[in-house]
Amino acid sequence: MAVYRKVIYDMGVVVQIEKSYPGNFGAPGEKRSKKKKPTPEDVRRQNERNRWRKVQRLILMNFGEGDWHLILKYRPGERPETYEEAKAHRKKFLDRMRDAYRKAGIPFKWIAVTERGKRGQVLHHHLVIQDIRRDGIDTVKLVKKLWTYGSEFFSALYEDGEYEKLAEYIVKAETKEESGWCTYSRSRNLEEPVKTVEKVFHKRWRNPPVAPEGWYVVKDSVYNGENPVTGRPFQHYTIKKLINTRSGKKEGDSG
Repeated sequence: MAVYRKVIYDMGVVVQIEKSYPGNFGAPGEKRSKKKKPTPEDVRRQNERNRWRKVQRLILMNFGEGDWHLILKYRPGERPETYEEAKAHRKKFLDRMRDAYRKAGIPFKWIAVTERGKRGQVLHHHLVIQDIRRDGIDTVKLVKKLWTYGSEFFSALYEDGEYEKLAEYIVKAETKEESGWCTYSRSRNLEEPVKTVEKVFHKRWRNPPVAPEGWYVVKDSVYNGENPVTGRPFQHYTIKKLINTRSGKKEGDSG
């Protein structure tokens, strides 16, 4: 009987599952590629993949449908000349937002990355923030009031795949330049997903995976691949809780 490892990241209404074979074990009859020493490019790609998955889980855990992907832009002629200046502008804006939220007794959660274009001329800040409209706080009006350097663009978070694409974009924006202009940052009050690790004694996992009752597998989230170092297969996918379901399950599928 083969054993595979199942890692579950529970974010409430959304759960991510990762399956892989540890050590020298694999599925019965499995033909795998030869184990090889990872190249610097293999390591870079894996590190980047791990980072954007982590950012994606933070977004899923702390933000929901209707919250904002916010882009803060500069007026022509007023763009900062150095990263330190841009960073100071971003910090001033976030500090003022945090103060306004604190006065209303509401925690201010955010994820941000500062990016400039290929020619170094078009500079902007990407943020993920909650849409709050209570206790004297109106997020949209507050942003328009407190960002004094240019314009704002609001894009609501809705579709399942948007969270993944946004997380991937944030990490790639940070890593694509060596100049140090693109840096990812987050508020300290973000909640981390609940992580559990299971050993599953089964010949192989289901492909395609099946969600438990009251859940569904998110379209286009299923990815079956091969570890470039060990040559063994792995599977990643996301399940989401059906609205108004009576099921209280939050774990992954049964095998």
